[in-house]
Amino acid sequence: MNKIKTFIHEKLDCLSIDEHIVLGVSCSIFLPFYCTIVAILASLVYLVKKGRIKEIIKKVPRSNYAIIFCFLTTLIALLYKNWLGAACGIGIFLLILFVLYFRTVINKNLFELILTFCCILSLGCVVVGIIEYIHITNKLGYSFWDFYVEDSPKYRINSFFFNANYYAMMIEFVVLICMYKLMSIRNMKIVCFYGFTILINLFALYLTGCRTAWVPFIITVPFMFFMNHSYKYFTFSVASVGGAFGILLLKPELFQRVTLLQDFMKRSNIWITAVKGIKAHPLLGEGPLTYNHIYKMYNGHATQHAHSVYLDPILSHGIIGVLIFSVYIGSNLKEVYKIIKNKIDIKLSSLIVCFISSVLIHGLLDYTVYWIQTGLLFLLVISSSSIYFNKDYR
Repeated sequence: MNKIKTFIHEKLDCLSIDEHIVLGVSCSIFLPFYCTIVAILASLVYLVKKGRIKEIIKKVPRSNYAIIFCFLTTLIALLYKNWLGAACGIGIFLLILFVLYFRTVINKNLFELILTFCCILSLGCVVVGIIEYIHITNKLGYSFWDFYVEDSPKYRINSFFFNANYYAMMIEFVVLICMYKLMSIRNMKIVCFYGFTILINLFALYLTGCRTAWVPFIITVPFMFFMNHSYKYFTFSVASVGGAFGILLLKPELFQRVTLLQDFMKRSNIWITAVKGIKAHPLLGEGPLTYNHIYKMYNGHATQHAHSVYLDPILSHGIIGVLIFSVYIGSNLKEVYKIIKNKIDIKLSSLIVCFISSVLIHGLLDYTVYWIQTGLLFLLVISSSSIYFNKDYR
C-alpha cells in the first residue's frame, strides 16, 4: 500500500488543476458510461464558470467546423423528429468541447500518465467481466472452464461498456497502448506487468465473443513495431499471428460463434437498408442514429446503427455533414502527418496510426467507435498530436 501511495503522489502531486481534470475524465472512460458523462459535464461546468470556452475554441485549429457540425446534425435530427438522434447530437457537442479542452492542456508527461492509468484500470474491467461471465455460466448451467461463449449478446460479457462489441474495441485500444508502452521499457517487472495486461485483456476479448476485434491485430501490432524499428517485437508478433492461425486450423472449434453466413446476411440486410436511407437524404441525413430512426420504414434489421464506419456517417450526417467534420479531423491529422514527416515522435505517431487503422478495419463490419467510451478514448489518442503544437509543450 505504501508503494501504491508513493506512486500516486509522485505522479499526481505535480499536476495542475487542468491536468487533474483531464486525467480524471480520461480515467472515467473505464467506469460505467454514465460516470464518463458526469465527468465530462463537471469539467465543462468548471470551464463555463471560469469563462474559458471561447478561449479554448479559438486555440484549436478548425474547431469552429466541429462546433458547426454538432449544431447542424442536432438541428437536422430535430427537423426529422429523430429525438434520440437529437439527444445524441447534444452529447457529441459536449464530448467535442471536452476534446478541444484536452488539446489545449495535453503534454507528454500527462499523456503518458493517462495511458498508464488506462492499462491499470483495464484490469479492473477484466475482473468485472470475469465475474459477469461466472454469473452467465451459473445461469445457463455450464462450467466456467468450458469457456463457452453464447451467440446472444445478452450472454456475452461487456464489463462497464454496455455492449460486448464496445468492450471488445476498448480491449483493442488497451492492447495497442500496452504495445506502445513496451517499446520504451527495460525494467523487467514493468515489462511483465504490460505483458500480463495484454494477455488478461485478450482473455476477456475471447469471452466477449467479438470475432471482428481480433482481425485488426493482424495488421496493427506488427505495423507498430515495424514503424518503430522494434524488429525483435515485430518478428515475435508476426510469429504469434502465424501460430494463432495454425492453432485455429488444427482446432477450429476454438473459433466460437461460427455463424458467419447467418451474421453476414444480417449485415447485408443492414447495409442495404442504410444505402436506401442514404439515397433518400444524401446531403444532410436525418441526424445521429438515423438507421435506428428509419429501419422500420425499409423493413430493415432492427439495430441502432449501420454497422459500418463507412456507411453510417453518411447515412446519419449526409455528405455535407461529413465534409464539415472532415475539415476539423483533417486539421488534427495534419498535425499527425507533421510529426511523422519530421520524425518528432515516431512512437506516438505509430500509436495514433494504429488506432485509426484499428477503427477502419473493425469498421468494415461494425461501428463500435460510435460510443461515448470508445469514441472518447479514440479522439483523445488521435488528438494527442497537439502535444507538439501547444506553445509550452513538455
